[in-house]
Amino acid sequence: MHVNVLLRSAKRAAVPLLAAYTALCAPALADEPKFGGTLRIASLESDLDAFDPLTGYSIESWEILRATTRQLVTYPGSSIGLKEDTTLVPDLAKSWDVSPDGKTYTFHLKNDIFFSGSTERPIVAGDFVYGIKRFCDPNKQVAAINYFNLVLSGFVDYCKEFSKVPTGDLAASKAFIDSHEISGVSAPDDKTLVIRSDTKNYDFLNILSMNFVSPVASEIASKYFPDSLESRKNLPSSGPYYVVSYDQGQKLVLKKAKNFKAESDEARKAYVDEIHVDFTANSEDAVVQKIQAGEADLSLYLDTPPRGTIRQYASENSPFLHATNSGSANFITINAQKNVASEGIDALRKPEVRQALSYAVNRAHLVQSQGGPIAAVPLSQIITSTISGYEQFDPYPTEGNKGDPEKAKELLAKAGYPNGITFDALYRTNAQGETIAVTLKEDLAAAGITLNLIPVPASEWRAYVQDPKSRWDLFLNASFSPDWQGPSTRMLLGGWLNSDGAPCGPGNVYAICYSNPELNKLAAEAYPSDNPTPLWTKADKIVSTDLPWIPLFEKRKIAITSDRVSHWVWSSLAVQADITNIALKN
Repeated sequence: MHVNVLLRSAKRAAVPLLAAYTALCAPALADEPKFGGTLRIASLESDLDAFDPLTGYSIESWEILRATTRQLVTYPGSSIGLKEDTTLVPDLAKSWDVSPDGKTYTFHLKNDIFFSGSTERPIVAGDFVYGIKRFCDPNKQVAAINYFNLVLSGFVDYCKEFSKVPTGDLAASKAFIDSHEISGVSAPDDKTLVIRSDTKNYDFLNILSMNFVSPVASEIASKYFPDSLESRKNLPSSGPYYVVSYDQGQKLVLKKAKNFKAESDEARKAYVDEIHVDFTANSEDAVVQKIQAGEADLSLYLDTPPRGTIRQYASENSPFLHATNSGSANFITINAQKNVASEGIDALRKPEVRQALSYAVNRAHLVQSQGGPIAAVPLSQIITSTISGYEQFDPYPTEGNKGDPEKAKELLAKAGYPNGITFDALYRTNAQGETIAVTLKEDLAAAGITLNLIPVPASEWRAYVQDPKSRWDLFLNASFSPDWQGPSTRMLLGGWLNSDGAPCGPGNVYAICYSNPELNKLAAEAYPSDNPTPLWTKADKIVSTDLPWIPLFEKRKIAITSDRVSHWVWSSLAVQADITNIALKN
């Protein structure tokens, strides 16, 4: 784990303040956590963006899926911070064997593991096989297909054939899954799962820890389109909680399963009896007010509490303010889809224009807009401080991270835009999205860069950016959180930005569509390496200099809770609260 970016790159004056906040947010000593009660969560959004292990890829969907899914291996959570939650433990697998060449893993499932909800039958190895075979369903494919393109033998060929199946036909999808196999995934019997890769991968178990690789009951899932409303209501749970009711736009109720065997799950204590998610708040102030009034215990989709709220809790030395380094980041993406053109898109294909954008950004101003150094620090490279390979690097430095408008103008003139340039800039219509958009519009104007702001509802941006007919040059609110802390560099340098793993096309994250043979070569060397860190460091410097996107700032994760919360735990995968390990006062 690398040195805290806040201590390495924040200005000296900010360090005492940050240290005070860090000490403030350290976990307080508490009595032994108690079982029972109902955990109440207030959502800023009016619904979950995804609630299926196939499609969920936001930190919010992963927070809820933590309660309803289990994997072969997982992380147990940490009361200290996200970067302390890096040790894998057995989950539904009790043990596994690895072949001498490191390419084949044979998992042995535990006894006493069951689905709950619409079926309560035992979980078997074939449920994992079916869950993985769903990944390529043309109706809705797995959200991070790049991982599996590279690590599962026979997966690419299987998906190529599946893509020929017409959409909108559940029977056709079921018939294909039933009649085709992935050569690298098999279940010799109900308790044995074999997964094979064509190459050795140092992060193979980490990849399998993600929610995508969850058991799925085919007899239920095949009746519904993936992540449809009916699927959300009826898909069985493999985790400690199952869906009692799902009233879209209103409330989700989860209840602890009667057949959940606590002794079979060393990662999820499942302290509370029920978890209720309220979707009716719909504003930052309303969410905060519910928590402060004791009507909710946690928030969902509240990326960072309002600055005034953070100051209030900090000044009171409140034990209900929690903060940790997260490795998450915000950045500006570029519309690089094939066969898409505009004056702005054409200009952004020139390195000098991308460099001008980077110089024009006042990262110090953006950090202040997020709440100061407790909430964020400037970022000038692709990978972040909690990810393997991180070594502080700024290819286009400016004094105090305040930007250099004159240098930006010089580069624009060199690229053929002496009078400046205008970009169609997309942003999400939530409080943070609007703050970033307005701040960037103001700062970039000083460099001769005009942003024509285009608002898009927070629930619609993903479909908008992936539609080649949509009008946009820049997306101002792109962000990521590590899929796990530590050795998760593949997500960015081996996934989103690697054209071998994530070729341009439907489903490509943020329509990045980046290709760099030098990066792909280094990534291919890193995957089987016993020491991939230096390779990722080198790759980061190459790609950060090339600017496939414009880094803005690295975020700290900050959460507030009600005074009913007696035991707080962070989840590495959800990059926020581990709702299966939070306990309440009696």
